[in-house]
Parts: sequence; C-alpha cells; structure tokens
Amino acid sequence: MKITLISAATYPSDQGIRTISAVLKKAGHDVKLVFMNLSEDYSKFYKRQELRQLYQICKDSELIGISSFVSTAPRAIQIIKYLEKTCVKIPIVWGGIHATISPKECIKYCNIVCVGEGEETILDLVNAIEKNKSIKKIKNLWIKNKETEKIIKNPVRLLIDNLDSIPLPDYDTKTHYILDNHRLRRFREQDLDGAIFFLTGRGCPYGCDYCSNSLLNELYKGKRKKIVRWHSVDYIIKGILKLKEKFPSLSYFDIRDDTFSLRPIEQIREFTKKYKEKVNLRFKCLTDPHTVSDEKIKLLVNAGCTDIIMGIQGEERVNKEVYHRNQTNKEVINAAKILNKYKDKLAVMYDVITCNPYEKPEDIINMIRLLQKLPKPYFLSVNNLVFFHGSKLHERAVNEGIIKTPKDSAVTLNYWDRGAHILLKRKNMYLVLILNLMRGVVTEKRFGIISNSLINHLLKPERIKKNLTNPSNTLFILKFVSIYDLIRERILKPTYRSLPLDFKVWYDKVRYRV
Repeated sequence: MKITLISAATYPSDQGIRTISAVLKKAGHDVKLVFMNLSEDYSKFYKRQELRQLYQICKDSELIGISSFVSTAPRAIQIIKYLEKTCVKIPIVWGGIHATISPKECIKYCNIVCVGEGEETILDLVNAIEKNKSIKKIKNLWIKNKETEKIIKNPVRLLIDNLDSIPLPDYDTKTHYILDNHRLRRFREQDLDGAIFFLTGRGCPYGCDYCSNSLLNELYKGKRKKIVRWHSVDYIIKGILKLKEKFPSLSYFDIRDDTFSLRPIEQIREFTKKYKEKVNLRFKCLTDPHTVSDEKIKLLVNAGCTDIIMGIQGEERVNKEVYHRNQTNKEVINAAKILNKYKDKLAVMYDVITCNPYEKPEDIINMIRLLQKLPKPYFLSVNNLVFFHGSKLHERAVNEGIIKTPKDSAVTLNYWDRGAHILLKRKNMYLVLILNLMRGVVTEKRFGIISNSLINHLLKPERIKKNLTNPSNTLFILKFVSIYDLIRERILKPTYRSLPLDFKVWYDKVRYRV
C-alpha cells in the first residue's frame, strides 16, 4: 500500500512516527514521511499554500497517518480537516501521545484514532484495508461511524515486551519531506541540526501527576509484564552506529529516555563500554535524583556524556502532595553533589516547574533556597506548568474549577512564555516572576540575568508581603519580560539554529561554564 505519515511536531526528531514508518516498510509497504514543522509559537497555523503542497504528496495514498503532541494538536486538526475535503476517499488515522491521552477530543475531528502503541495496530489496520475487511474490532482503535456518529472504543492490546523486535526508526531521507520556509521539500541531512533524539526504552515507573505517564500507567494496568522496557545495549549501539555512518555531520546523540540512569548498573557498564569503543561521539541524557550514583555518572562521563538533565520539578511538599513524586530535597542535594564532581567534563541542567496554582508562597521560596544550595555551575531550566490533557493534575484542576476553559490549561503556551503563564494563572505572581528570572547559567554570583544578592534582597519578608498584596510592580516588570522572551525565543534562538554546525558544537560545550 501507499501510505503517507505526517508529523505535526516542531522538530524532525519524532522517533515515534519514524518507528511506525519502519514497521510498515519492513512489511513491504510504500511509505512517505512528512514533517510539517512550524514555529514553537503554538498560535501559528499552516498557510493554504503549505496545505496544498501536502495534498500533492498525499493524494495518491491509500492511508494517511498523523501524529501530534497536545501543543500541536490544533495544527493536526487543521491538516485533518483540509485532507478530509481534498482526499475524500482516503482513510485518516490520528495516533501519537495526544491521541492516546485525549481520544475523546481527537475522535471529534478524525474518524480513526489510535490509542497507545501503534506498531502492531497499524499493521492490522493496513492489512484490513488492503483486504477490504472490517476494522471495527482492531485493538487500540477508536472508530467513528460518519453517518451515525456512533463510536467504537476497542481495548488496548498487550504492550510489546521485546522492544528489540521493533525495527530501527526510519531515517531513509529519500522518502521524507520537510516544511521549510513555506515549501515542502525533500529532507536533507542538515535538517537534523547535527543531532538525533534517540529513545532506548519505554515507560516510566514514577507516573507523576503532571505527566502523561500517569495516564499511560493506568491505561496499561494488566497489559504489560514490566512498567519500563529497555532495548538491549547491542540494539542501541547498532542503531546509533547506523545513524552515525549515514549522517557524518552528527555531533552528538540526545538520549531522551525519561531517566536513562534508571537502567541497572550492569546495563550502564555494558552500554558505556561498547559506546566508547564503537561510537565514540558525545551524547546527552536525562536522570533523576533517585537513580544518580557516583559509579553510573562516572561511567557515563567517561563514555562521552557531556550534558545531563536532572528533573527536580517541585519543592519537597509540592512534589509529594501535589505531583505525587516521592522525592526529598535531601535527595536532590546529594545527587547534585555527585554530578558536580564531574563539572570539568559535564554540563548539568536542572529542570523545575513553577506557575502552579497549587503552590503556596513558601513553596516557591523554598524552591529558590534549594536552588541556591546546589553546587555550581549549572544551567537552570524553569518550566511553567502546562496541565496536559489526560494527566491526573489536569483532571483535578478541572474538578476543582481551576480549569474552566481549554485556555486555562495553558496548552497553547510554550514553557518559556513566562509573562503569558503568569498573567493567565495570576497566583503568587511576584515569586513566580523571580524564579523565572533565575533561568539560565548559574554561577556563585548569578542566576541567569539576576544576581544572587538581588535575589536575597527581593526575598525579604516585607518585600514579599508588599508585592504579593499589591502586584502592580510585578505587572509592570512582566511587560519587559515578555519583550525579553520575544527577543530570546523568536529572534536569538532561530539565529542560533542558522549558525554553522562547528560554532554550535563549540557553544554547546561552553555555555554552562560562562
């Protein structure tokens, strides 16, 4: 069959849809991949000329698949509506993480929605279409009858236990297209921007309430042998070597498992030994305070890990009582001390979440004080809370009246839309603004654009009380913050992406040590 798969993500490293493509190609089907990348400004939509070009690619297909995140779902809906009018007889299936966590929303716009992992489901769907058989009983699919509007909600199937049985993601760029400056053209190596996001496993044992993993853990209860499934080390090395050989311009791999250091120490030893011997290219990965150990970090750094991100997320009370993330401040500090031992070779980023209506003023103050205690240098990433559909926190906020309209969930905002988040939620605005201004490179004297001494001055009890009671000063400063964000994210970041790769490699190595 001729199949077109469309990604509405903002970057062309969508491993999920690439894996679906690889599964279909392995079964002998003719697959085109289209990356409809657009600005990270989620208010932006496709122009008619862009959609017309997409139609030209799709018009001879026998099946169209589309994938999106919740933030890019409105763009996916725009694509679906256009293709339903222009490709009338071609069935369209909507899959990916947003379709999995919000099938009730997706089925309003698309007659076939895939809930959960799609590798086996897509093959069943294609085989049924090819043989002109009914698709009504295919597991993982929600199906809507166009005439009656009746919806069939099939149960999810068992998760794939042996991930190595899945083919490597499809990076055959000859059959790929990407949207570039209003034009859909053939994919090029430079579109990867010198890096590839690579998942070496699936699942997360924590299931924090702000995260979609909480829903996935509920969805697959009794449908899996293990919460976290891993690719074997040999599978990972084989895949990375294949990509390194295919794309000589790659400067690093970005391992995007929720927490790579969750792997047992035996697997870490095997991976780092083989990676250093056979790949010998720098890489990045994610960790969490529970799984940081001196031996694991030492092995990763010696194998070429130059950047690591550790999620702190909330202050201890918020983590435990709001996010149901069983993590203490002491664990964060201990993990940070281990990471700091390798500061000459390892750039460390800490992720925190703020602008949360469930935060109390003392929670934000305690978070700032915790960050001040962490050994420097490091990079601070301040993310403003988005209530993701399907997460337990979203459900709670809806039930308690915090979310009255879709806009209240902040899904149309990026994490870095600081002023917009603060003005939307209007809770503890003064303290949330201080924490947001601390974002960036952290040294003994500075947090981003703000000095440590100024932070202490701003956190004096009388000043906090005054500004929380009367937010007029905060609102005034927010105007300048919005301008700063506009310059940084809409002008400086795109400029950085257009710079030569050699400069980016140098910049990535030194940015945390300025």
